[in-house]
Amino acid sequence: MNFFKIFIPVIVAIFLILFDYKFSYLNQLRQNVATLISPIYMGVSLPGKLYIWINEQGTSKDQLLNDKRNLNSELLELHARLQQTDALILENKKLNALLESSYTLQQRTFTTARIEQVSRSRLKKQITINKGSNEHLKIGQVALGANGVVGQIIEVTPTNASILMVSDPTQHIPVKNSRNGIQGISQGVAENQFLTLVKFIESDLDIQIDDIFLTSALGGKFPDGYPLGKVTHVEHHVDESFLRIVLEPIQKTQNLEFVIILDQQ
Repeated sequence: MNFFKIFIPVIVAIFLILFDYKFSYLNQLRQNVATLISPIYMGVSLPGKLYIWINEQGTSKDQLLNDKRNLNSELLELHARLQQTDALILENKKLNALLESSYTLQQRTFTTARIEQVSRSRLKKQITINKGSNEHLKIGQVALGANGVVGQIIEVTPTNASILMVSDPTQHIPVKNSRNGIQGISQGVAENQFLTLVKFIESDLDIQIDDIFLTSALGGKFPDGYPLGKVTHVEHHVDESFLRIVLEPIQKTQNLEFVIILDQQ
């Protein structure tokens, strides 16, 4: 009995398959049935499709966020590299300007250094540079900018050195007029950060506005012939033996970043 329950459906199925294969009578019926049950099929498959879509959307969003983070990181890195490149280009330009100075270096051996700190108090006008005894710098060496004298080293540590500026009131520098050779002594002014005085020039000597004073080798403190200052004011009092001469240092220190340290001869 059980055999016939299984055998009869199998025979019917085989017959229908052969009949469908040989003839096309069941095509229309199959299409009608498929059309009828298609909503049911869509309803059954919808949860699976919805799950796949949500998963894809989540993955896409995570991927986009990850890509955005990576791009932002790369962009920041490129900006940093660009800034470093710009900084190097600017630094090279400043060094070239320093080496292509308006005066002629009278000796070939020197050290370039970067300014780290500038102090302009009334009684101590100093510059700190990033090189010291490790680079064989010594007290007494002269510092130059692109346009003229900056000062002289007064203190040295292994990694730094302090330069006393020409405008410091304790700085006394032998100078001479580039036009006529008249000599005097330059001294800084405590009350003004950017002026010096030239002393001990007799009142009957020829000193004019815009005259340039150079360093003099008198006393062996400074090398000869480097620009120090330009005359901005000349004053003569009848009861005084010497002129009052005011110089503006040729080398400005407000935006100075590098100096040349001349080796001692």
